[in-house]
Amino acid sequence: MSGRLFELYKGRLVYHGELHDHSNSGGTSDGKQTLSFWKERLAELKMDFAAILDHRQVRHMYLPEWEDGLFIAGTEPGTTILDSRATVKDVHYNMLFQHRDELEKLLLEFPQYEFEGGIEGHFKYPKFTRESFGKLIDAVRARGGHFVHPHPKQLMVSNDPLDYWFRDETGIEVVYISLESEETKVNYKLWCDLLALGKRVWASAGCDLHNLPSDKALTTVYASERSSKGFVERLRVGDYTCGSVGIRMCIGDTLMGSHGKLDDNKLEVVVSDFHPSVIIAEHKYRLDIITQDGVINSVPVAPDKENHFVFDIPKCDFVRCEVFDEDRALRIAIGNPIWIDK
Repeated sequence: MSGRLFELYKGRLVYHGELHDHSNSGGTSDGKQTLSFWKERLAELKMDFAAILDHRQVRHMYLPEWEDGLFIAGTEPGTTILDSRATVKDVHYNMLFQHRDELEKLLLEFPQYEFEGGIEGHFKYPKFTRESFGKLIDAVRARGGHFVHPHPKQLMVSNDPLDYWFRDETGIEVVYISLESEETKVNYKLWCDLLALGKRVWASAGCDLHNLPSDKALTTVYASERSSKGFVERLRVGDYTCGSVGIRMCIGDTLMGSHGKLDDNKLEVVVSDFHPSVIIAEHKYRLDIITQDGVINSVPVAPDKENHFVFDIPKCDFVRCEVFDEDRALRIAIGNPIWIDK
C-alpha cells in the first residue's frame, strides 16, 4: 500500500467479527450459548470479536468469562416510538460502547430505564417520542458509543424509508443473518433508498442467531488495538466494512464513513484481508465503485493479495465500494460511503 492511505491507516491491524448477538448469561438473557462456548467457537471460525448485546441487563459484561477485546460491551433494548407521523412499534436498537461503565452511565442518565445498577443491572424498555429518541442517540455518541438500528425491515412495517431514519452517523443493519439472506436483500434496498434521500447512515451487519456463533454476517475493522475501545473508535465514525473483506479508502484525508470537500478528485482504495469464509478456489471477485448515479467503475480483485487502486471521481454526493463474488453473484462486502460536502 502506498500514498496517503498508508499514512491514514498506519499502525492498524485487521479484525473480523460479529456486531450483534446474545449469550446465555442468566437473568433476562435469551441467548442459547455461554460466553465460554463463544470463546471456543470464535477461535474455530477465525473470528476476532463479537458484540454481545444481551437484553434488559448488563450482567453479561461482569461474568468471569467476559474478556474485553474478544467481546464488545453493549446491549439491545426495544421501544415504541410515538410521533406525529405514526406510532412506530417494535423498534430495537443496539448500543455499543468503548467501556462497559459508559453503558451504565447512559442508563442512569435516562431515568425511564429504571436501571437497577449493580452486577445484575436490570432495566426496562421505555417508550420514546421521535425527539427524545434522538436525544438518546446523541447521548450514546457523546459517551463515545456506536448506535445501530438492527433488523429494520424485519420489525417495522412502513413503505416510507424515512420512518427508519433517526439520526445521521448511525448504523442500519443491512446484512442480517447472512450475506445472502432474504432479510439482507430488503435491508440493503432500504439503505440505498436512505442514501438516495441524502441521509448519511452507515451499513452495518449482524447475525443475531441467539444460538451458535456464525461467520455469515461479519464486520471487518482496521483498529489500532484489540479492545472495545479500539473497535468502537472506528465503528462510531463509520470507518469499517459491512461484510467479510477489508476495504480501506480515502479522498485526501477523508476516510470511509466520513465527509469532506472534493478538493482532490482521487479516490484511493485498498481491498484485502478476505475472511476464509468467502474465499472459494477458482471464483472471480470484483470491486465496484458506486456513486448516487450507480456503478462508475469495476475492476477485478484477488483474494490472496493487497489490491491497490486510485480512481478519478466525478462530482457526486457520495462514493462507496462493494466487493462481489462474481461466480455466486453475491455481494460479500460493503464499504461505507465518503460523502462530498458542497
